Amino acid sequence: MPLVDWVILPGYAVEAEDGTVVGRVTGMIEGPARSMFVLTEPYIRVTQPGQPDLFIPKSEVVDVGEVKRAVYLKRRPTEIDALGWTRDPRPIGAVRAIPYVPQAPADGRQSEEEAVKDSIEIGHLVTVPPRPRVELGTWQPGEAAPRPEPGLRVRIGDRFQPGDPIPVEGQYMCTVCRFRRHSRQFRQDNPDGRFPAAHHPGALWELEDLRP
Repeated sequence: MPLVDWVILPGYAVEAEDGTVVGRVTGMIEGPARSMFVLTEPYIRVTQPGQPDLFIPKSEVVDVGEVKRAVYLKRRPTEIDALGWTRDPRPIGAVRAIPYVPQAPADGRQSEEEAVKDSIEIGHLVTVPPRPRVELGTWQPGEAAPRPEPGLRVRIGDRFQPGDPIPVEGQYMCTVCRFRRHSRQFRQDNPDGRFPAAHHPGALWELEDLRP
């Protein structure tokens, strides 16, 4: 059971651990508990066009963004089938779960399964794509990055090579494993104001958008 009583309202987007939106909340239901210490457990009902409804235990939630109206999970879309989230927990007796097939993200990025397959074929590390920074996730980091910083020629989502000068104060992310550090932490180790060595081979440092 979650330690925090998250307030989850209908219409909130539900985002998997890899940044994929698996649907929107349509309501909450009470289902059988997975713990011997409680009688029932809350489940989140999530719908998405072209996919079966999901019934996600509330204990799988790691954070809720009330400003961005988003629910963040600790699982990936490829785990949904194994967890049986497409099965309604309320009916008594065995109800067969409907197969869930993860779809490619709407912004043109590869699905998690495709990225893993390609990385194995070329013998490289799996590169985790950044989370979309807009509602529909229709942009790619780089030239199309939105919301330029006032007075600066640096945009949210821009990426920088290790050894480059740190252009603006903010939080930066390793593009391979999503490890995050603030520029203040970089400057403690590198008084010259430059990015440290890559956190992973071939990784860059990406400027993150922490504004609501």
